[in-house]
Amino acid sequence: MLSFMTSPWRMRKLRIAGAALIAVLGLIVIAPSTGRGLAFAEASATGPEKLAPAAGRPYQLAYDRFLSTAEALYEDVNAGLMRSASQRLTDIEEQFRNLSMKEIATAEGIHALAQTITELKRTSAAVKRDITKWKSGAAALRLAADALAHPDKPIWHRYRTVLQEDLAKIGQALPKQTSVSGPAPRTAVAAFDQLSSHYSVIRTAALLRNEPWIIERSDSVLRYASRIYRAESPKGELLQSTVEPLKEAINGLFPSNKEASTAVVPPVGVVPPSWGWSAMMGSFIVTILTWVGWRRYKYEEYSGKSDSYGKPDESKDAARQWLNKWTRKK
Repeated sequence: MLSFMTSPWRMRKLRIAGAALIAVLGLIVIAPSTGRGLAFAEASATGPEKLAPAAGRPYQLAYDRFLSTAEALYEDVNAGLMRSASQRLTDIEEQFRNLSMKEIATAEGIHALAQTITELKRTSAAVKRDITKWKSGAAALRLAADALAHPDKPIWHRYRTVLQEDLAKIGQALPKQTSVSGPAPRTAVAAFDQLSSHYSVIRTAALLRNEPWIIERSDSVLRYASRIYRAESPKGELLQSTVEPLKEAINGLFPSNKEASTAVVPPVGVVPPSWGWSAMMGSFIVTILTWVGWRRYKYEEYSGKSDSYGKPDESKDAARQWLNKWTRKK
């Protein structure tokens, strides 16, 4: 009996069975940890890349859709496809309700964006089509949507050079003799109206990221300067005194970092649209400069009428106070 149990054949069979049993037990113990290791490895390989965007995806995707619709609206308006533009506007209104407002700096910024959409709705519902209001509203909305989707490098920052050229034209057109009184030169008034038009296009986008007092300062200075330029016989000294406050107010809208301040200023003295330099800014800004700058320049030159920042506000004359304060600093 013992010899049978210890025969070579039996011993070899037992060793094979024992090895198989050990292998099975090893798989039972090791497999779960291996599975966890593979899962961790996969998460480590893909987690940082996928999870980081996922955290910002809910609002970023909404901003991107909002921008895409605003761009389509802008293109439809400029192509004269007003029925399609009206449908885009309905989509924009719905998308606006679903936007995250946490990325907008102030309540005033939210209100400005809503007001831009509301003004476009009024323009759409008007019996008589006003293509000028359509284009200005669509351009302002597109810049605002871009500011939400690309807060680090929004398109409206490129307007620094455009507004600086407007300011340079104003300075060149104003009389050098400060003691002489008389109406402001028509070229100076036209340049100022051009500045006001460009400012109105970027105002909503600027308010989404800036403090409200910065925008209010610009509003007040432009409003007060408009009253001076349209006065019957302002002194040359008073006209000249508007230049530096306008520069300070406009430059205060933009970031002061090195990248923003090293933009090349286009040549001055060119009647708009100045295709040589504006082509470098992209077709979008070229289009805006064409219809805003050129239309206003020609219209104001012959009619002398304007509705941009020209209404006196005697109840709140913050601009006069700020201008006097700046003058005393000199």
